[in-house]
Formats: sequence, C-alpha cells, structure tokens
Amino acid sequence: MSRKTSPRIVIFGATGRLGKLLVHNFSEQGNAILSLGRTREALGGLPGDSRVHDLTKSHGGAPFIRAGDRVINAAHASHTSAILRLCPPDIERLIVIGSTRYLTRIPDAKADEVRDAAQVLQDSILPWVLLHPAMIYGAAGENNVQRMAALIRRFHIVPLPGGGKSLIQPIHINDVAEAVLRATDKPGLKRAVIHLGGPEAVPYYEFLRAIADASGTWVKVPSLPVSLLRLAAGMTAFVPGIPKITDAEVLRLMEDKDVDVKEMKDVLGVTPRPLKQGLKETFSK
Repeated sequence: MSRKTSPRIVIFGATGRLGKLLVHNFSEQGNAILSLGRTREALGGLPGDSRVHDLTKSHGGAPFIRAGDRVINAAHASHTSAILRLCPPDIERLIVIGSTRYLTRIPDAKADEVRDAAQVLQDSILPWVLLHPAMIYGAAGENNVQRMAALIRRFHIVPLPGGGKSLIQPIHINDVAEAVLRATDKPGLKRAVIHLGGPEAVPYYEFLRAIADASGTWVKVPSLPVSLLRLAAGMTAFVPGIPKITDAEVLRLMEDKDVDVKEMKDVLGVTPRPLKQGLKETFSK
C-alpha cells in the first residue's frame, strides 16, 4: 500500500521570526515546504523549496499555489487580501496570523489592519482559520520582552499608570508555532477564529518583575499619572540607548489584554507554557 503524501505547506513571511520557526517545524514533520519571502538572501538556508515574492507589489506569471495546498500567512494580516487573490478555490486550508491587538479601544492603524483582514476572510469562500495571538515573546531578537529587559537593566524603575495593574497575557513563540501546526492539521477546521495567549493573565507589574527575575536583575513599578507618562514617552525618542515608547503604547498600558484561551486548549489541543518557564527559556539562550 502506498503512503499518502502530506499536503504541501506554503508559508508567506517565511523569513520572519515565526515564519522561520514554522518552516523548520513543518519540515521536521516531513512536509513539503514552499517558503516565500522578499529576497533570495533572506530565504537562503531554509529547508525545502523557496520563492521570492513581495506581497506589496503586483506580480504576473503562472500561479504557484496549487489545489490541496495548506497556505499560511505569517507575514502580516494586512497582506491577507493579496494572498487570497493568489489562492485557487480548492486549497485545503488558509491559516492567517492576526493579533489580539484588534481588541484595543485606542485608535490604532495596526489594529484596524487586523480587523480589515478578519472582514476579508469572512467574505471569502476559502476554508480559513484566523489565529489571534497576544503579545509574542521568546524569539531571538524579538522586541517585546527583550525591549522591556533593556529598559529595566538601564533604570530599574518602570512607572506605570495605576501601578501596572492592567492585565497582560503573553504567549511564547513556540506555543504560537504549535498552535499553527495544530490548526493546519486538524480535520474539518474552517471559518474559525481562535485567540492564543499564555495560561493566565497577570498584572503588568508582575510581568515586569518576572522579566527582571529571569534576566537576573530587579525592578520597581511605581504608579505615575498617565499625563506624565505620556510626556516621558515622548522624550524617549531623544535619549540614546533606550527603547522608544510611543504615546499609543502608554495609552494601551491602561487596557486589560486578557483573552479566553479555551479554544486554543480544547480545539487545538495546545496548553501554553507558564510565563516563568517561557521567560527562563528566553533568557537562557
């Protein structure tokens, strides 16, 4: 009896942090891979086949996505419309990586892009799954936890509105990758929207203390009025050696960012690692 061939995995954004991880994980499972990125240099060294494709530009030529392919948009949700135009109607599944940022009440262009992508998918006849991860951390060179760690090491004092009691639920990049693998493989899954996050939400001040502990330092989180924090954030653009903090980021610090991860656990079968474990792995690299 001949062995059934696994569907080909087509990954847009294959040269990004999550994209590279997905390429290697799917390759280790024995899948045929087609990696897509903007430059041949960035695609170098990835296993499987690759193709230069810039989603911000118009392209001609023969179609390269085939019937039965499983397509993953790990580039950015804003490219969803462009990817849909490249997909024949008989692909097996389209996985789009969005963001829980779409839940913000603060005017935000990136959140609007995720909302627009969700609407485009709702109007599509293709079998799609939209995954919305919370803040992703744990990748080499990522700009979330590592940026905060740099700020803590420099000042040891990070004032936050309300003393940092707003909730946050970050998720390790390996758990996001596992969720994508499960969503890609699960039979019958389509037109599904699933939030991805850590096992529990924690106050922001606990998040910062956990980062400090994992990186071998300490931090205090005093309360400061939002008006003063917005002023201080504006000054970060002129101080060398510290991360720039935008006004919108300060405003979003006052929002709870907790999400329900029941479907991630029940539908995808992914139990995310605790924050302490994920941070230990992050700073042991």
